[in-house]
Amino acid sequence: MDDAPKRRSLRAGAVTKATKAELADLGVSPESNASAAAAIRLSKELDSATDPKEAAAAARELRQCMHTVRALAPPKDRGDKIDELAARRPRHTA
Repeated sequence: MDDAPKRRSLRAGAVTKATKAELADLGVSPESNASAAAAIRLSKELDSATDPKEAAAAARELRQCMHTVRALAPPKDRGDKIDELAARRPRHTA
């Protein structure tokens, strides 16, 4: 008799979709970042959770994992209000 625990299948739902979208926006790949890969796994755990305690634990760990991913993500050059105004100002040629 096999004593190994049976693995349940995990489904990718709304949390997984949102997590992948945020990782893509941050420019962090789950293939090259362990924290991002863990976030994907935790999001699937949360989507598949049937027990409220299990869901709460997965949500807590996912929140912590994404906090780490956000902190390690490369900064984005989104500009600021001054950059936006300068871009709108017509260019004067002499």
